[in-house]
Amino acid sequence: MTDAQKQLIKEKRAKKRKEQQRIFRKKLNSLFKTEYRYSLKFEEAHLYDDGKAYINVDLTKCESPFSMYSYENRINPEIYDYINQETEFLPTDIPVVINFDDDDKYDEAMKEKVRRTVIRHYSLEYEEARYDLHRSRMFGLISLLVGILFLALYIGLFIVSQKYSAPLFIEKSLDILYITSWVFVWEAVDRYFVTGVDDVQDVLNYGQLALVEVQFGDPMTRK
Repeated sequence: MTDAQKQLIKEKRAKKRKEQQRIFRKKLNSLFKTEYRYSLKFEEAHLYDDGKAYINVDLTKCESPFSMYSYENRINPEIYDYINQETEFLPTDIPVVINFDDDDKYDEAMKEKVRRTVIRHYSLEYEEARYDLHRSRMFGLISLLVGILFLALYIGLFIVSQKYSAPLFIEKSLDILYITSWVFVWEAVDRYFVTGVDDVQDVLNYGQLALVEVQFGDPMTRK
């Protein structure tokens, strides 16, 4: 095979590769179009005419919804995992109803115990998320103030060092002070605008579930 033929094959492969990349990007972009977005389909699948999202939980195959080690004080964590997964992509302003299908094998006392336990669990999760958010923001605020203080100190010392001949170790200390000030400032930025966004979302998610309605009955289906 001649060099010209090798070059031609290489060009054809490169052209085919570019076409594949173009098709791939087009398919990815189409997934985000309104009619194809699975988050909207997910919301539609759970939302009913009363404006509430119903999460069906099948208890017919388990002996008890409680953890086997809890003396009927804590719900099986797998049930919470399932509920969290089912509500993950729902807008947080949509009321959620957890519908336990127990095939009428639990009496009213057991049902009420399950209701209280579920609501207590998500209320505690909500409170913890609120506390975590508050602590994170307070730490961010303190970091910002410390960063501003160090930056102001750096500016003052820098002006003095420029006016008067400063030793070499003072100049090195100024560099360290400058870097330290921005470390604290960026920590504050992260707490408020990066990880802070996730913390706020956690508060909203757990708040939505803390206000959950719990009922027992047949699985909710669309007629």
